[in-house]
Amino acid sequence: MGKVRVNITLDDDLSRFLKGFSLSQRLSMSELINQWALNLKRAQENQGMETILSSPEFYKSLMETLNKTRSGKIKWHNREEVFGNE
Repeated sequence: MGKVRVNITLDDDLSRFLKGFSLSQRLSMSELINQWALNLKRAQENQGMETILSSPEFYKSLMETLNKTRSGKIKWHNREEVFGNE
């Protein structure tokens, strides 16, 4: 993906915070802003997932399935057992 140079203006205290944070994370300011923008984009594109995950019934079912998987109490089936010889 091509890169584009962008000039932005930030409040001085915000700029100092971001510079310090990026140094502590061993990131350039460009990498830091790219990661933030990419996370923002992904969150915007996946808004529908929030609706699904906010359903109490779905969340409960998901947690039960994860617990069974982690504990080894789930029985796995191969494709033929589930769908037969389609």
